[in-house]
Amino acid sequence: YKDRQAPTETVPTPVYIFRGHEEQINSLQFAEDNSFLVSGDAGGIIMIWDMKTKRSVIRFKAHNDGILRATDDVTFVINVILCEGSHGRDNFIHIWKHNQLLQGSNGTREDASSLKPEKSLPVNSLNFCKFDIRYRKSGVDEEQEEILVVIPNVTESSAIDIWNLSDQRIIASSIGLDQKQERGYCMALRLIQYPNNQDPQPINYLILAAYENGGMVLWSVTLGSDERTVVDQLWSRKEHSESGPYESISNCPLGLDVSVDKKFAISTAGDNKIVKYIFDEENYHAEPLIKSTTVKYAGIADVKIRSDGKIFATAGWDAKIRVFSSKSLKPLAILQYHRESVYALAFSLILGQDAIKQSATFENEPKDKNVDDRIVQEQRQQFAKHYLVGSGKDHRISLWEIY
Repeated sequence: YKDRQAPTETVPTPVYIFRGHEEQINSLQFAEDNSFLVSGDAGGIIMIWDMKTKRSVIRFKAHNDGILRATDDVTFVINVILCEGSHGRDNFIHIWKHNQLLQGSNGTREDASSLKPEKSLPVNSLNFCKFDIRYRKSGVDEEQEEILVVIPNVTESSAIDIWNLSDQRIIASSIGLDQKQERGYCMALRLIQYPNNQDPQPINYLILAAYENGGMVLWSVTLGSDERTVVDQLWSRKEHSESGPYESISNCPLGLDVSVDKKFAISTAGDNKIVKYIFDEENYHAEPLIKSTTVKYAGIADVKIRSDGKIFATAGWDAKIRVFSSKSLKPLAILQYHRESVYALAFSLILGQDAIKQSATFENEPKDKNVDDRIVQEQRQQFAKHYLVGSGKDHRISLWEIY
């Protein structure tokens, strides 16, 4: 089903529609090897859905204002407790105990009011820029766990801060502040650990930052053993124009994602342009190779790259979800269900066969010899499915099974 062309076969339809939110949905994320789906809306509500039953496990008020992002992106472990991060328009980032979210007191909605965040960090949510988070071990024998959060500066939205949320210690402050007049607000961020970095000290990170003027900057951050932090600008590109498709709307970047293998990134904006940044894996200081394509309608609110890097999807103000080849940027499908703008997307994780078997058999532990092998096989097929979800202004989440 190619973009800009009428489909020649049956129009694809969602395999399921999740209903339960009462306001615009801004965030989607699969968790626990695709066992759960986490969604967050403009009213501050987070819902966690069981992907086997398609029913909500819990629904709770996580923030006093809209959710910008709810993520299990890094699935880190602190004291053998899985955690979940959420970022709200109420200017807070919260870290929740994952087992508490999934269980509550008895796993019921009535218990959700008692949920309290494990940790919190006051932040600046003025410009709608979503946080990014990474986990690393440190200390003697790597016994300590640290939660690194990258977010716009509390007072200057054009600058970037890095926090260690474990002890609420700032690691780097006001990155890029000297260019605030030229670049404007920071609109999207990704925190990336250097590929193949075997030496835990020093720790090297990359920050890919998209700015209000349509520019993209790659920063390097080195966290030394002496707690000194060194920040350098590696390159800067401007691929999205400043003038918007409408007089009152800017072309500022809205979506940004980096492939799991850290080979490329994709940005989208208020314009109709999709930009691919191909990194030089041997030298991240080198400017990236740029490829781009356009869609018919302006306004692409989100972009997500599937974990295998083969395809990516975009969420449009025109209510369409488009799927593209990551290599060629050629459109592969248009998914049409929503009647209003789509703002959030998520791909299920592409699991290896070992992970699929482990996830499926885990459901029946301790192993019951009477369990029908057919049931286990059905579970494995469920974990192996390639799902894409989309949501937005219409309060609904569409679930699609794709290649």
